[in-house]
Amino acid sequence: MLQLKAILHVVKYRIRSIIDTTFEPKSEMGASRVNVAASNYTTGIINGIIGGNFLTGLMLLLCADDMVMGTITMIGFIGNTLQILSPVILERFESRKKILIIGKGISYLLNIVVISSLSLADINYQFRLNLIIIVILLGSVNNAIISPGLSVWHIKSIPDNNRVQYFSFFSITNGILQYVIVLGFSGLVDTFKENGNEMKGLLLLRIFALLLAALDIYFLTKIKEYPNKINRTSVSLKQILINPFKQKKYLITVFIVCLWSFPANIPGPYFTIYMLKSLEVKYSYLNLINMLNIPLLILFTPLWSRRIRKTTWFKALYFSMGLYLLHYLGLTMVVKETLYYIYPLSMIFAFICAPGINIVFSNAPYINLPESDQTNYIGFYAAMSNLAAFAGAFVGKKFIELTEGKFIRILNIEMQNKQYILIFTAILMALSAYLIKRLQRIK
Repeated sequence: MLQLKAILHVVKYRIRSIIDTTFEPKSEMGASRVNVAASNYTTGIINGIIGGNFLTGLMLLLCADDMVMGTITMIGFIGNTLQILSPVILERFESRKKILIIGKGISYLLNIVVISSLSLADINYQFRLNLIIIVILLGSVNNAIISPGLSVWHIKSIPDNNRVQYFSFFSITNGILQYVIVLGFSGLVDTFKENGNEMKGLLLLRIFALLLAALDIYFLTKIKEYPNKINRTSVSLKQILINPFKQKKYLITVFIVCLWSFPANIPGPYFTIYMLKSLEVKYSYLNLINMLNIPLLILFTPLWSRRIRKTTWFKALYFSMGLYLLHYLGLTMVVKETLYYIYPLSMIFAFICAPGINIVFSNAPYINLPESDQTNYIGFYAAMSNLAAFAGAFVGKKFIELTEGKFIRILNIEMQNKQYILIFTAILMALSAYLIKRLQRIK
């Protein structure tokens, strides 16, 4: 008993030590960093319970087909591409905090309140789906305007020498919070689903998300805004499009990010649709498997962090991408007979590789970022990343459309297009990893 207490004391001391060195909560910048993390934790949980599997399930209840789901995915990306316009608006203001907080509130209003209300509206199903697509587009455009400003605002509370440690700690703790909460709500929704009230269960999640949204706004008000270096001359769209091409190193950063975004978004929501509709998998099973990410995140994030420190951000990226694509090949083999062993194994392998990608992308917008007019460059970065993601989603939608009803057989397993699209994805990701390996050598 005494030995157990001693171990718990050491663990408690170690956790407190990590928190103190990561956040330095007694300092002004550290206090802001705590609220940056709290806001991002809250945002992540909200996205987990109004998006992902739950959004797919909601849209299936509203009679959305594969093409509608593909359109919704593309609409989100094309809206976010408009982040390139963000500097034209935000660079007019030295202080942007109030504008960004209002923008975040509008985002929550559209994505939580309006979509939930439309789900309950007694109107023609096709008209309702069209309205939801419009709302998602408006939400994406709103996010496009505020996201670069939020990134620049928040990163000023995380100095460069603290970022690997901060993003590693955040990745682990954010994963734990999201998966525990999402799993709990998955069981709730499954209970409602078994009683024929799946819609009610999904809407309860959105009520909780609305409460969290209010909490997020509170955290945002507590983050200090440090002075922004801005160009005193007027900002034009032409400058935003042209200036990044004068910054060779940052342009390489943006292109490398696009090489991930394109193949990663080809699968879209189709495999989730396959799991929920064709295999009739429960939400709790999907999210229970996702829960395995927690111990693997804790175990492998420090290992990936050390690899990044010993090599470079992008060397770690192409290496982890080269491994990660193997999990796509595993998922293609998931059918009813293999659901309970190939699916978990494929996901476990993905969870092992994912920290190497996630840590890099937590810091990617700031790699080789010029000192001045940072909102311009962040806007360009986000726009190009989302444009590449849109291209991937478009290719994925076309692939599903052209292969509808066409089956292939590999290793005695009959596959529909929502499975073998992952083989196509893996091939393109392998090519992307090779190109990143070549690009990151350029000085």
